[in-house]
Amino acid sequence: MSVNTPIFKVVVAGEGGVGKSCIVRRFISNENSEPVMTVGSEFAYRELDLTGQRLGLSIWDFGGEERFRELMPILCLGAHGALVVFDLSRYSTFVQLRFWMEIIHSTTNKIPVILVGAKCDLPGGPPDEEIKQFCIEQRISAYFPVSAREGINVDSVFAHIAQLMHDATQKGFITPAYSTKPNAEKSPSDALETPSATP
Repeated sequence: MSVNTPIFKVVVAGEGGVGKSCIVRRFISNENSEPVMTVGSEFAYRELDLTGQRLGLSIWDFGGEERFRELMPILCLGAHGALVVFDLSRYSTFVQLRFWMEIIHSTTNKIPVILVGAKCDLPGGPPDEEIKQFCIEQRISAYFPVSAREGINVDSVFAHIAQLMHDATQKGFITPAYSTKPNAEKSPSDALETPSATP
């Protein structure tokens, strides 16, 4: 028997060095990798079982350096969801989030967006009220503090964006691509619980 698996394009954006690639690699292979500068963009794919629904995440990780920024409006086209990442130990990367949100808002049609505070195992970060206000102003669905090094909230972030995109599909707001293939046994590691988030 064949199954139709919805595939969602997720873009991961933010300043260079905030830990985007480390978060993606932790989710894909559960590796605690050393930070490496992303040249242009990187692509990753993983399927997961979300409350009985098998779906695929096509993850596009953008290099945040100045010389790569002109590529992002093009690569955002067709995105179904976005993770916008800043470094909790570097306040300047939080300030720069408006630049990334402007691109996402201008190139997509009200897709679900999650704010990710990377390196939550390190001290620092904006006040909670400032983060909450930013999410309200930018129509961001949820905020997660994350640590790729410690594995904190990594699966939860991707499970939550998957749930938001699935819900948006059910409401007719977005249309994923579909992959048809033989039904296969599901790996227990692919089953993710839908987490709670703030706000």
